[in-house]
Amino acid sequence: MGMFKDAPPSEHPDFTQLRFMAAGTPSWWKRNRHKALGVAGLLAGFWLASHYNTPAPAASCTPTAGTDASAPGPQGAAAGR
Repeated sequence: MGMFKDAPPSEHPDFTQLRFMAAGTPSWWKRNRHKALGVAGLLAGFWLASHYNTPAPAASCTPTAGTDASAPGPQGAAAGR
């Protein structure tokens, strides 16, 4: 529609030859990149985990020789008496 009601709409002379193109189908990479990057990330994570695993130090169950200063004190109501 034109600027006034009595003026019919007219096409712009520069844009009369434009045609809209349908989007092409995406490539394999664009369709599956999230899968490929996910698999690559999982493989890298498993590789890092297998090469950088450090076992936790084992806790010794034998008491150390020394005084009873390391023994825990009384707890609860008996501690204040």
